[in-house]
Amino acid sequence: MASENEEKPKLNIVKLSKMPLKLVMDEKFLRLSPDDRIEDLIKGLEHRTCAVVTDEAGKLLGFISVDEIINLIVPPTDYVLVGMDALKEAHFDWDRPVKEIMNPRPITLSPKDTLGYALGMMLETGVRQFPVVEKKKVVGTFSAQSVIRLLRVFSR
Repeated sequence: MASENEEKPKLNIVKLSKMPLKLVMDEKFLRLSPDDRIEDLIKGLEHRTCAVVTDEAGKLLGFISVDEIINLIVPPTDYVLVGMDALKEAHFDWDRPVKEIMNPRPITLSPKDTLGYALGMMLETGVRQFPVVEKKKVVGTFSAQSVIRLLRVFSR
């Protein structure tokens, strides 16, 4: 805890918005292959909000965000009409490959993009998590959680 005389770092929004995404992105991310199972995905997401699906060379094949995972859990709208009996019959298949639920064409960001650009993309698209790609390889992820981590630095 900082003493009363100690100054907190100043939060300069203009400078912050020009910060390259490379300084904010998460370089430790969950990487899966297309044939990995949904069970592997769920186990790997313990402290993460998204997963990247790549080939052996690291080329982006797909992206799985919290939204895709929620869609696995939320029953289709026709279940509402059928009722609880249909829900009881519903089967969650943990052995399905992640390629069946991934977004094969996600919006991507570059590590050279600015934080301001990335936040603008979040606001314009409603997407909260992005793969960060450089030279066709995934080098990180960027999410709302990345922004919160950055803001914590200035709150101390």
